[in-house]
Amino acid sequence: MPSTNDEKSAVMEQLRVDLGGRSYDILIGRGLRDQLAADLAARGEGSVCAVVADKNTAPLFGEPLVEELRRFGVRAGMYVIEPGEESKCLATFEWLLHEFKALGLKRHDLVVSVGGGVVGDVSGFAAGCYMRGVDYIQFPTTLLSQVDSSVGGKVAVNLGSTKNYCGLFNQPRQVYLDVSVLKSLPEREVKSGLGEVCKYALMADAELYGFLMENADAILALDDEIMPKVIAWCCHIKSEVVAEDERETTGIRALLNYGHTFGHALEEITDFALSHGEAVAYGMKAAGLLSNKMGILSDEEYEMHHALLSRFGLADKRLHLDVDRFMEAMNADKKAGTDTLRYILASHIGVVEVREDVPLELVQEVVEWLVG
Repeated sequence: MPSTNDEKSAVMEQLRVDLGGRSYDILIGRGLRDQLAADLAARGEGSVCAVVADKNTAPLFGEPLVEELRRFGVRAGMYVIEPGEESKCLATFEWLLHEFKALGLKRHDLVVSVGGGVVGDVSGFAAGCYMRGVDYIQFPTTLLSQVDSSVGGKVAVNLGSTKNYCGLFNQPRQVYLDVSVLKSLPEREVKSGLGEVCKYALMADAELYGFLMENADAILALDDEIMPKVIAWCCHIKSEVVAEDERETTGIRALLNYGHTFGHALEEITDFALSHGEAVAYGMKAAGLLSNKMGILSDEEYEMHHALLSRFGLADKRLHLDVDRFMEAMNADKKAGTDTLRYILASHIGVVEVREDVPLELVQEVVEWLVG
């Protein structure tokens, strides 16, 4: 795992996402929101800043940021969207473009995303398209967005109920991960983020698996000492993968989608009643069983796989959904390619691989076990 900075500054950890001219830093610590406005005003990026938040994050973090930016002499606008996956759509994207224009945003100005994955995705997509691209900063406020969606440059909106069909790769200029804001989250949001945290352990790092099992109670309590370590660990894994395969050209980045083939289908057929992290947890539960049935994940490690999800209370409720509709949604997933649906399967704790030789009847059996 990455080491933690012992200095008494707000920044406890700083990671570099190495992408040549598109490289950027991830700052992790407590109280980073207190320095964000000063940092933005000192960047010399121009006098205009568009802050995008949702109705939950705007009063807590967005509006105070705008007020402070204005005290620094920055012309800042506040743009608030409805919370939830329904806002991750072309209508919100178009509205933001018009608002950026009305604000007078120019190529050298900034967009700041203050919220969870939905806010980050739609504002990052709008920033990437407005005037052929303006810089944007990520200030994610959920655990899921801190460990996953704010890092890596994937930004998109949904096309109807199909996730992320309209988007691009647009790397942020910087990412601020303030662990103190997680205290504002309801328990369900915390567990949603833990779905992605567990993903990193199961697909990439057996040592992280052990750390999560040993410190689960402290993690569930959002312990001030433990959480920066967990978030930095996850971001370190993702930043290394992104640096090696930024645009999914070599296939390595696809490994980050462990649990997502099943998970995206669950999101779609439940009309997003399940959060992304919840759906991914169920997706990993299914992928673990499929890996075991394929004979590539031993019975012992399958039990370990299941134990991690159970330790955090993830994917622990019975789902009763239409199996045929579930199968149709999986086959329509954008990662399916032309003829063959790819599955990310586990061969060991911390090791996954892409497989295209999975028998359909075996998938059907797992789906019936999961949702039937």
